[in-house]
Amino acid sequence: MKRINIPHRERGFTLLEVLVAILLVSIGIFGFAKMQALALSSTQVASSRSIAAMQAASLAAAMHSNRKFWASGTAPTSFSTEGATVKDDSNVLTATGIDCQKTTPAPCTPAQLAAYDLQQWATHMNNLLPGYTSQTTCTNTAGNPVNCALLIKWQEKYVSASRSTASAPTSAATSGDRYYTLFIQP
Repeated sequence: MKRINIPHRERGFTLLEVLVAILLVSIGIFGFAKMQALALSSTQVASSRSIAAMQAASLAAAMHSNRKFWASGTAPTSFSTEGATVKDDSNVLTATGIDCQKTTPAPCTPAQLAAYDLQQWATHMNNLLPGYTSQTTCTNTAGNPVNCALLIKWQEKYVSASRSTASAPTSAATSGDRYYTLFIQP
C-alpha cells in the first residue's frame, strides 16, 4: 500500500486576518469612547438642571419665609437677575450692602430682608451657573394671592448623538440655551 502525502496547510494567521481583527477592535474602541463622551455630557446636563431646580426652590423658600413683604401689595411685579446683579424697576430689591445677619440694633425690615435674600440668591446662582439670567414676574392685585413665575436661563454645552443617515450615526458637540420655570405663591 502506498501512502499518499497530502501537504499540510501551514498554521497561523495571515496578514489579512490580523488587519480585520485590528479593524474590529478599533471600531469597538471608538464606539466605547463615544459612549463615554455621551455619558459625561449627560451627567453635566443633569447637574446643571439640578442646580437650577434647587436654586429656584431656594428662592421660593426665601419668598415664602418673608410673606409680610411679598403679600403686602408693595412688592415689585417684576425683577430680574444677571450674574450677581439684581435689577428692579421700583428699586426696592436692588439695595446692596444690607446684611440682615449683622443688622444692629434693629432687625431688617421685610423689604430689606427681601433685597438681602435676593442678593444672596443671585450671588450663589452666579457661582453655580456662571452666565445665567433670571426673570421673575408677579401678580400683585389686592385681595388676591400673589403668584410669581420664575424663569431661569443658562447656556449649556453638550454632546448630542443623532443620525444623519440611516446607517451612520454621528455625534457633535453643541451648546444651547436651557430654561427652568417655577411657579411660586409666596
